[in-house]
Amino acid sequence: MGTMGTASSFSRAADVFVDLVRGIRSDQWESLGLGVWSVRSLVGHTARALITVRDYLELDPANQIDMETAGDYYGQIYLVYTNPEAIAQRGVAAGIALGDDQAARIEELKEKALNLILAQEPSRLVSLGGMGIPLDEYLRTRVFELVVHSIDIARATGQKALFDPDLVEEAAALAAGIAARKGDGEQVLMALTGRETLPEGFSVV
Repeated sequence: MGTMGTASSFSRAADVFVDLVRGIRSDQWESLGLGVWSVRSLVGHTARALITVRDYLELDPANQIDMETAGDYYGQIYLVYTNPEAIAQRGVAAGIALGDDQAARIEELKEKALNLILAQEPSRLVSLGGMGIPLDEYLRTRVFELVVHSIDIARATGQKALFDPDLVEEAAALAAGIAARKGDGEQVLMALTGRETLPEGFSVV
């Protein structure tokens, strides 16, 4: 797709996220969001898809490619080094940090991240804990997070996530790719084609 294409996907996914946040009623912020998160914490976690782009692009570029694709990111970093408790805590902290005008703050984060993306060379390598990934592939992971968690927010607050079909397709394709890398690809394929169902609690991430 290239950096410009993924930048467009990132921007459009972030716009839907912002619209959903604007639609959250004042009495919904402390209600159940997802798992241990309130709606506020879920929004905070989703906002980190913007914050991490800003933070990583303000660092020096990586010198080599250690993860060629978005799927490699989930296989080599996310699924290996992720600490669920730490992720939960960061979501809570990020939700609080958004303050009382959450949509405006998220819009600011989006614009900052997008301006940084557009200022990069197409060959830019993003350094994630010393491991390099091409910028456009890293952005695919951020689009995935924005799409999936915006849908979570919509369901928790009685809204509809109005994503363009291509964004949902991108997220679904990456999810299927992650499943294949984990050895669950056949199971997911059979479920998607109506041949069997997935186990309760099944997740690719």
